[in-house]
Amino acid sequence: MASHVNKHGLSRRIPSHIKREIRQRCGFGCVICGFGFYDYEHFDPDFVDAKVHSPEGMTLLCSQCNQKRARKRLSAATVAAANANPKCLQQGFTSELFDFGLNPIEVNFAGNQFIDCKHIIEINGTPILSLTPPKQEGQSFLISGIFTDELGRIALTIQENAWQARASNWDIECEGPRITVRTASRNVALQLYLEPEASRLTIERIDMAFDRVRLKGTLDSLQMSIHEQGWNTISGNSIQSCFCGISIQSGSRVANDPIFDIA
Repeated sequence: MASHVNKHGLSRRIPSHIKREIRQRCGFGCVICGFGFYDYEHFDPDFVDAKVHSPEGMTLLCSQCNQKRARKRLSAATVAAANANPKCLQQGFTSELFDFGLNPIEVNFAGNQFIDCKHIIEINGTPILSLTPPKQEGQSFLISGIFTDELGRIALTIQENAWQARASNWDIECEGPRITVRTASRNVALQLYLEPEASRLTIERIDMAFDRVRLKGTLDSLQMSIHEQGWNTISGNSIQSCFCGISIQSGSRVANDPIFDIA
């Protein structure tokens, strides 16, 4: 078992402000491959020789690249070069795959449960979060969605279980199975919690604006507003086996409005 302190007495616990500085500098993903689930890695010097947690000598590595480094299959020079030109900043985003197993995906969206619903939420005919059955037997269910921040800027997208978040976000923190996207120090645009063994995705927090509709949610309830005029709150609902769980329309429908193709 790895020691919690090194020979200099330095704890493995890294202060949150140093973590954030490293994340922002690296573009929120592994500096070598761009994967979005990462570890904080000392490389100059290695942790065993470090006396302080210096952001300049630390970087982000995914678990695979971290293991290569630990097993001496990845040099400090290669890590340093990637740290100076992170993959996520080159491509403009960090990304990785969600794993939900082979069972139908349960979505808990800000205090409301959705099971076997094709579209969890749609706004003015645009699905915000949707589920698709496996394309072949033995494959996983698929989830796709789009999440914006309170100003309508793209925060995170999901395309058939592949998630992607822009490196231009203020902060993206991945701690274990939780992803948190912030627009400022105390402003959380999105917080997702993954439970692969239970085939469950929970939206713990959300604050997004999309096509004149504002959604604000916590673990217990979801608030909705159109044009920031009046708020409606829903919580404690369990919706199962439906085409669309929640449909929000910000204006009157007319004959030529776009609608779902349900064929």
